[in-house]
Amino acid sequence: MINVPVLLIAYNRPDTALQVFEQIRKARPAKFYFAVDGPKDASGLDNILKVRQLKGLVDWPCEVHSLFREKNFGCGHGPAEAISWAFENEEKLIVLEDDCVASLSFFTFCEEMLNKYANDERVTIISGRSHHEGTKFFHNQDYIFSHYAHTWGWATWKRSWSQFDLYMKDFPSWLSVGGAFNVFATNKEGIYYNKWFKLMYDHIEDEVKHTWDGQWMYAFLKNGGLGVIPCYNLIHCIGVGNGTHNGVECLTTRREMPELLRHPKFIIAQSEYESLHFKSHINPHYNIIKRIVNKINQIWGL
Repeated sequence: MINVPVLLIAYNRPDTALQVFEQIRKARPAKFYFAVDGPKDASGLDNILKVRQLKGLVDWPCEVHSLFREKNFGCGHGPAEAISWAFENEEKLIVLEDDCVASLSFFTFCEEMLNKYANDERVTIISGRSHHEGTKFFHNQDYIFSHYAHTWGWATWKRSWSQFDLYMKDFPSWLSVGGAFNVFATNKEGIYYNKWFKLMYDHIEDEVKHTWDGQWMYAFLKNGGLGVIPCYNLIHCIGVGNGTHNGVECLTTRREMPELLRHPKFIIAQSEYESLHFKSHINPHYNIIKRIVNKINQIWGL
């Protein structure tokens, strides 16, 4: 049994939600928070009722809290308010959405990290995702620190979530002092994120209907927060092509972390890792475009 509360955020996919729940069931958290969004119309109620029934499958000693919405709050307000709801009573939290199936060691890894770095405000999020297994960054340590810390299975503290604002109201002030240029090691990363956050802020009334994780990334980056990245990927997203993760890259395998972790000696972002991640995952077309531009310059003698 783990002592860190787990929040499961769900909507209308009983099949995927059950797979996520079964892993939570194996982890046996002492507290389980279960948030299910409401229907957009009457036709969607049947599947939502099936998802809510998962609450009845809790068969271990557990304090259960449920938030069953009668109306639809959407992909922005829904998850954001569910997380805030759970943090009304908790100081730390593991968060899973209804299509993110976790390895069993994901829960113990998050618990250890949440306890170890509870009072270190440099560390703001623990990610269950790892995109670069087997690289040199994990040769002598089982996790690293990075500004690139993704959701789809993650954990954080109330102290970190308190910085979250769905509407990013302080973004103009942050941008005026350099914004992402003050966070990342390279100019291209700074340019990319300043443009992305500005686009999000300029269309925030539309964004909040559909997103919360971009605003969450802004929240922990604006103060230079670091994320914990495990050496192995611990999350299998099974929702691609069937929901909010449609059309994005899917991590299809998950592994288990070592029981005894090798901790990093320094709490500092790995800039070389971030450069690799930016080129290969965040902006994978960067190298192709750069090569094309260089080739054109060679042809024209520029």
